[in-house]
Amino acid sequence: MRNTTNTVRIMSEIGMIAALGFVFDELQGMLFKFPSGGSIGFAMIAVLIMAYRRGLFPALATGLIMGALDLATSAYIIHPAQLFLDYLFPYMLVGFAGLLKPLYDKSKNTASKVLWLISGAVIGGLLKFLSHYLAGVIFWSDGERAWGLDTMNPYLYSFVYNIAYIGPSILLTGGLLVAVQLTAPRIFLQKEYGAESTNTANNMQKALSIITIAGGAFMFIFFLIKYIQSFGDYTEQYNSWKAYGYDFDPDSMLLFVTGLIIVGLGVNSLIKCFKNIFTYTIYLGALSIIAFIPFTYDVARLIRVYKKGYDPAMYWIWFAINLTVICVAAGLFIYSLIKNKKRKELAI
Repeated sequence: MRNTTNTVRIMSEIGMIAALGFVFDELQGMLFKFPSGGSIGFAMIAVLIMAYRRGLFPALATGLIMGALDLATSAYIIHPAQLFLDYLFPYMLVGFAGLLKPLYDKSKNTASKVLWLISGAVIGGLLKFLSHYLAGVIFWSDGERAWGLDTMNPYLYSFVYNIAYIGPSILLTGGLLVAVQLTAPRIFLQKEYGAESTNTANNMQKALSIITIAGGAFMFIFFLIKYIQSFGDYTEQYNSWKAYGYDFDPDSMLLFVTGLIIVGLGVNSLIKCFKNIFTYTIYLGALSIIAFIPFTYDVARLIRVYKKGYDPAMYWIWFAINLTVICVAAGLFIYSLIKNKKRKELAI
């Protein structure tokens, strides 16, 4: 029973922290984006927290999910190998900092723990840099270069460009890890049993759930406004999707729907924290309603797309995903109602 509970808790933490890391990645992309991709930020901290809290494999899973979300929302693919080097591998490689967890756990003083945290940030950041560097050398050496460096050797250019944003990101992330260690070291702990550790873990899950909801809500509102503003906008920034016949920014649409899903994930986790108040049946009903919101929107978009003769492929994918979630959640909701009714009858 304990093993099952622990597994569920780890999976829940992976999902929440990966979603939070993805929100950080999107925000840093909006604020500090480089001309040819990449941005200065601290999204790596999500993977590193999981690395020191849960170890290697949960950290790798967290990084892989973040990469998959990045791939689903903002990918520019020219080769299958580049897909891995630029999207799936970078954050996953940061997770190898989890190999330092045993050394961190054995440290007896704060100075030693800080040393291992900084080491993990440097190692993880350099592995992420290596992935982007190889992609730059192999796939982007013949493309247009930033900052007027067209005559620079491609090996040197890829190094200069990628270290220009990953280097500051390592420093920023390492500083934040140290701040967390000094102010809230319990974040890196994984005690599972006992009343005190259970309460601590539950409070941590509540905090992460609230942060996830807030991040997803911000992402939803920001990109929804950007999506609405994109109607009829023919500026140079939107030429790429205007060429395909869209009269709106499809990337913003995908991102605000993703934000809504992240909010749903946070609400899902928060409800589990208050499971003594919310029953399993109410939880499933709420999940069905949450899934129905993007489903309704997607049906409306399909009608508009077919009316205007645009390519509906993207919307059919979201339609299938949303419909599946609704069917599963609603089916379990109905099953739960029937099961509860039978229990009451047997009790009588």
